[in-house]
Amino acid sequence: MCGRYEAGQKQKIAEAFHVSVTLDDSFFAANLECAPGSIQPVICIKDGERQIVEMRWGFKFPDRLAFNARSDKLTTSPFWKERLTQRCIIPASSMLEWKKTTSGRKPKYRLSVKGRHVLGMAGLWGPWKNPKTGQWEDTFAIITDEPNTKMSKIHDRQAIILDPREYAEWLNESERPPLHLLRILSDEELVIDLVGPLIEERPEPPQLGLFE
Repeated sequence: MCGRYEAGQKQKIAEAFHVSVTLDDSFFAANLECAPGSIQPVICIKDGERQIVEMRWGFKFPDRLAFNARSDKLTTSPFWKERLTQRCIIPASSMLEWKKTTSGRKPKYRLSVKGRHVLGMAGLWGPWKNPKTGQWEDTFAIITDEPNTKMSKIHDRQAIILDPREYAEWLNESERPPLHLLRILSDEELVIDLVGPLIEERPEPPQLGLFE
């Protein structure tokens, strides 16, 4: 699962994705933890060109918030299959994860990629009606897969990080979705650092599984 991440620096994102960033600096504050349900910067194709736009993280249902999309459900779940044509990339400097322990305390880890200051997480987006306001807004979810060996010691899911050389292929329209790009990082690429333990349990946001 990807339940928190850090967006990173504005200028580095602009350079990494070749976009002109005009969003407010509050989206890119240092060490700002992006959480499900919040508005965040997302890279996508709009009006025929690559743009960075504001979107809400997570599709809100009456009892669930779908902020992650399992890679193995993208072609079998009607909900995700409908959104496969609208692919996006979520810029980040790192991801954050908490490990469950028998003591009840949850150590916090920062996940990054060796040699990269900016990460591009694979995602899907689409218009979604906000149940609180009744207004339609662009909404996104981050695609996850089975973890590599190193990540499996912390969590049973891992966000998919795209290779920078594959950004264009993932974003551009195509007859067939480029699902072959959805690969997990190797143990050698993934860097895991302990940030600190939590005294109390962090409640996990409820995640919607199947959409049949």
